[in-house]
Amino acid sequence: MKGAATWSSGSFLLHVAMYIHGTKVPLVLVPVLLFRLPGVELPVFHRGFFCNDDSLGYPYKDSTVPAIVMYAVGIGLTFILVIITELFIYLHRQRMDVDYLSPKDDNHCCGGFMVPPLIFQMGRTLCVFGFGVLTTMAVTDVMKNVVGRLRPHFFSVCQPVLLPENCTDGVQNFYITADVCTGPDEDKLLEARRSFPSGHSSVSVYCMVYLAIYLQSRWQSRSLMYIRPMTQLIALMLATYTCLSRVSDYKHHWSDVLGGAILGTFIAVCMAFAVARVLRRKPSGDESYQNELFMEMSSRNRSSRAEGIF
Repeated sequence: MKGAATWSSGSFLLHVAMYIHGTKVPLVLVPVLLFRLPGVELPVFHRGFFCNDDSLGYPYKDSTVPAIVMYAVGIGLTFILVIITELFIYLHRQRMDVDYLSPKDDNHCCGGFMVPPLIFQMGRTLCVFGFGVLTTMAVTDVMKNVVGRLRPHFFSVCQPVLLPENCTDGVQNFYITADVCTGPDEDKLLEARRSFPSGHSSVSVYCMVYLAIYLQSRWQSRSLMYIRPMTQLIALMLATYTCLSRVSDYKHHWSDVLGGAILGTFIAVCMAFAVARVLRRKPSGDESYQNELFMEMSSRNRSSRAEGIF
């Protein structure tokens, strides 16, 4: 079996650090942290409103899907399925005496040190996934502050003092941009101005679309022909439920949720097809494209795949 090697935790951690630097994770990690550090308040566009805007008059409700649950399920489920999948594939190919990694994959670092193939493959897959999560969060946060759209429960949190003479002159309604809020919770008031796009939608959809693409690439056995689409459907339904709950909880307008879902899908597809390179042309003379998400398969590996579960 190719790829067997001894390794040390120190060398592996150094390899991980070099990979993280190479993927430019700090570029997206910094803005993600800035939007969440206590005491750091980044500017939010101060959007005005009309007194008779019924779309802003819904009551404030707690989230059906709290952020911690959304992150735990979206990230945790992906991590668990990736680890289990790669472990099964690795053990199966070890029994079949075929390469786990493609000859094109270079799992060497630090002056010739060889990272164990299983650790290399898991780390590469999850690093791409994590980079996408951070990218989704960073882009979403920036867009929220730039757009400054008011949430459906804005009036409930703002508790504005609205006198009739300040709202209309009897002919037309006034667009109010002055600070007329009297609500006591400054944090809720700040969040009430950050509706577009929905962060729950963008992150949950990113995680589940990425997972669905990963499963499509790695669960290739005929024995999984029904389990794979069912697992993908469950993952996408979890994301859909999260999206719909944001509307029913009056946290977002439907267009906020749609925008977040589109953003999450776009970044997931970019991570899979551009960063992880789902499709790449075969060498000249081949008739079709090869699905190479996260691991390129040699011709010997492909011929043996029909002999086992993976």
